[in-house]
Amino acid sequence: MSSAATPAAAEQQHAAPRRRRQTKPPVARRSAIQLLVGVLIVGAIPIVSTVRILQANALRNEEARADSALSDQLQNGLRELGRLGDNASTTAHDLAGSPVVQRAVITGDTATLRRLAGQTPGLAVYLRGKRVAGDRPGPGVQRYIWLTVDGARVARIVASVPLGPRLAARLSHDAPHGRGDRLVLAKGGRVLGGLAFTTNGRDIRLSGVSYRGLPALVPDSHGTRLIALRPKHVIEANVAPYQARVRYAALGSFSLLILVAFLFAGPIMRLLGDFRRVASQATTDSLTGLGNRRTLDEELVLEWRRADRVRESLAFVLLDLDNFKLVNDTHGHQAGDAVLRAVGQILRDGVRQVDLAGRYGGEEFALILPETDLFGAVKLAERLRVELETTPIQVAEGKTLTVTASFGVALKDELPSPDDLVAAADEALYAAKRAGKNRVVPDPANGRSERKQPERRRPKKAAAPKKPAPAKRKPAKGEI
Repeated sequence: MSSAATPAAAEQQHAAPRRRRQTKPPVARRSAIQLLVGVLIVGAIPIVSTVRILQANALRNEEARADSALSDQLQNGLRELGRLGDNASTTAHDLAGSPVVQRAVITGDTATLRRLAGQTPGLAVYLRGKRVAGDRPGPGVQRYIWLTVDGARVARIVASVPLGPRLAARLSHDAPHGRGDRLVLAKGGRVLGGLAFTTNGRDIRLSGVSYRGLPALVPDSHGTRLIALRPKHVIEANVAPYQARVRYAALGSFSLLILVAFLFAGPIMRLLGDFRRVASQATTDSLTGLGNRRTLDEELVLEWRRADRVRESLAFVLLDLDNFKLVNDTHGHQAGDAVLRAVGQILRDGVRQVDLAGRYGGEEFALILPETDLFGAVKLAERLRVELETTPIQVAEGKTLTVTASFGVALKDELPSPDDLVAAADEALYAAKRAGKNRVVPDPANGRSERKQPERRRPKKAAAPKKPAPAKRKPAKGEI
């Protein structure tokens, strides 16, 4: 691939971001702001994470305390229901042991059984499987006893404790409870005597209010459950003061982080600027902004290896300003520095993005041209030579001058090492000097500077017609 390019293509190449980094100024204000914002973000992440963890732990701890309180309320409610159930069981036993009840059962005196059942709330009598006295038991705690005759069960006396909102309210009132706590009796997803509710783990939603709930099965109640409830907004209100203190502590920590960032931002940015400046000085020529000798040597080795790997050509150009000592002697060293800076700018603008221009030393410069054949390298060098020769360089107020340069071009080709490539370009450069300066000379070992053409078969030459054999001369007289 040739390095020669049209002016339009060169402008597009120059507009693109350069792969080879040139000298950059110390850290700018924008970089300082970005660093400051980055430090604040990095510092804010652990602060926010800690706040969320502490708040979540505080909520879990408060929920555990609520569960413990609800468990105590639940146990108190179950003990009271158990006591009521024991009273009902005692009532059933007393009636079963009464001679009046036994005689009425044996004789089938249902009127007596109805009279006795009417005197005792929650009592029902079943004779041979049929209810003959008392009301049908509803949801409640039921205790019963069988009456047998000759080993056969003939009657069942059932004593029950009705379960409903009134009993639940009494249980809530009697048990020690916190603000908003309540006990409810429920069966089949519905509160007895009330509305349906939904559950999600220990979260219960009833009448549009979210509760923390703890259920337990009521014995002898055919699936009725006693549920202890505490509103979630009460739990959140209990933990809110601690969460507020955590937020205030986090806000104070973040404010301190901002203060420290502002106090140390200046020294940190200056330190980073020093590091960047030192790194730039290690790889960049401070006068021209081009790569220095070290950069050229390292890049040449890398490009050499890459060219070997991908089987591409690699060109190297050395150029030396003609009669540069005369510029320093005549116009001064400041004028010489101005000339070197202008030459560096011309070289930087005249190569491709993938090429590297550098100052080799003194008034000598070098170009590394990957994927470039000898024809392209010579064409690029000639274009740069003409531009140097025709570009006026201002060296003082109202004073300009022009300079020329001699170029030596070499191609990797079959050379064994990068040092040999540099030596070949240096040899071509001295040949240009000896030939009169201000010219481009390719390494003669690389052949002619014309672009290589694909090899073509030459047509075979037509066989030359055989010359007729000379006629035999007749021997002259006297010849044998």
